Amino acid sequence: MKVIYTIFAATLYLACPFNSWGQALPFTHHSEMGMLSGRDEFGTRTNFTFQTFNGFLLSERHAFGFLTGLDQYGGLSVVPVAMSWRTVANPQDTWQVYGALDLGYGSTILEPTVVTEWNEHRWQDGGFMGQGSIGLRLKTKRTNFWTISLSYKRQIYHLTTANPMVPMPDPSRPEDWSYFAKDKITFNNVVCRLGYWF
Repeated sequence: MKVIYTIFAATLYLACPFNSWGQALPFTHHSEMGMLSGRDEFGTRTNFTFQTFNGFLLSERHAFGFLTGLDQYGGLSVVPVAMSWRTVANPQDTWQVYGALDLGYGSTILEPTVVTEWNEHRWQDGGFMGQGSIGLRLKTKRTNFWTISLSYKRQIYHLTTANPMVPMPDPSRPEDWSYFAKDKITFNNVVCRLGYWF
């Protein structure tokens, strides 16, 4: 949780016009949905992804802000929480090339702890999330944009399986468990998205 709080605090401080820039900056928003594709020990997978970027235009070419959304890895739901930067190479053209970099944390806040009939406890913890994107955006008559992008996304999370020794075990105390195994799992994804930017 400390990672999430640090990302929130840094994003709010850097994106806030009163703290960072001394004057109000134009707001920008970019929402996208698409497909995550990757391969792991279970085989090839294709999953749904949605993300939304909210930030401020630092200049005609650069924007900085906060990204969140939802990534679905089969039955696992991951909520990305990240600082995000966008840059546009040719902002005067109708068809514009842009790039993006997102660094943060993938939260498993939507995932409950599962207790089996043998009293085995299973839960997920989030981890590092990083993503780099390149895309095209098409300017509309209202100076908004339709977008299409291709990304590489790396998501780490941890799966814990444990058997308790006490009635109310604490996940942070290994001595409360007779068996405690924590596995690190990494998802490497190629992502295709369609979106709308204003």
